[in-house]
Amino acid sequence: MILAIETSSLVCGVSLHEAGECIAEVYLKEPKVHAEKLVGLVGQIFEEQTIRIQKLTAVIVSAGPGSFTGLRIGMSFAKGLVYPHQIPLAGVNTMKAFMADAVGKVNMTEQPICVIRSHKDYIYAAEIPKNIDSISIRYGQIKDIMNWYPDCKHIVSNEALNEIRDVSITEKAIMPSAIGNYYITYMNNSAGIDYDSLVLEYGMEYKPKIWNPGTPA
Repeated sequence: MILAIETSSLVCGVSLHEAGECIAEVYLKEPKVHAEKLVGLVGQIFEEQTIRIQKLTAVIVSAGPGSFTGLRIGMSFAKGLVYPHQIPLAGVNTMKAFMADAVGKVNMTEQPICVIRSHKDYIYAAEIPKNIDSISIRYGQIKDIMNWYPDCKHIVSNEALNEIRDVSITEKAIMPSAIGNYYITYMNNSAGIDYDSLVLEYGMEYKPKIWNPGTPA
């Protein structure tokens, strides 16, 4: 049985997967509740499904891109959960899982893209490709989207994009089941116990600001 965790966005939730299917999912969609509520959601799903942590064969965590704070909470929780029991752990690229969940529900002739909020008006964006493994993630502001993708006619976003006009927008939450389903479909059996090697993915083109002591921030 696999436990999947999503904390990269407003959604804070977990899902259980068995025999390749999602059998249960619990989540909240609220800002700034991840640190407080994630433990309780895991306890809730274990109680509802009458299982104990020892039954888990793997834990899968959303590894980004997304909210910096949410990602750190999810990864820290996942590592703390698996370490005492040496349960295999894997991180899933959130954008790839989000795209995989959208494929089949969009018209590819509309040059569709997926957008994930980071913070304020900053976003991650990527064009939905034919091969979900080969994506190029951009990091910038909402105003950059149509400059990056001038031919785009359809955007799938995990939050509202009220600033964008003349483009069809589908608002779709990033669900924990999408994280688990992506692992099962594209990464099955890749989880391991080398926990230190598991890192967050803030986006392929994202570079943290370099701070030089003695200069204005």
